[in-house]
Amino acid sequence: RSTCCQCGDGEMVYSRTGSCKKCNDGIEFTYEAPLKCQARSSGFIDDSAECTATCKTVVSEKRSLCCKCGSGKVVFSKSGSCKNCNGTPDKTYEAPEKCQARSSGFIDDSAEC
Repeated sequence: RSTCCQCGDGEMVYSRTGSCKKCNDGIEFTYEAPLKCQARSSGFIDDSAECTATCKTVVSEKRSLCCKCGSGKVVFSKSGSCKNCNGTPDKTYEAPEKCQARSSGFIDDSAEC
């Protein structure tokens, strides 16, 4: 599946193949690219620059989450990626407003969130 890739250096790239090979400093997190940027969808636009811009917009709208991992542990994910679950979380919950990274009252405290 085509993917939006947030690279370790902070750069956002679009990957048609989902490999994120343009991320030279590793991958911080990924999101499935929107339908218009999915290589196998009927509405595929085949425009890497537009899809990269769309990925940036989609990621900027993502909300911070509380993630219930397969182990039962609940972790806070500022990016909303739940990458600390080491796999797909069993369930996600939107974090409280004070824990939203894009909130004006954001507290950067994983333990409290």
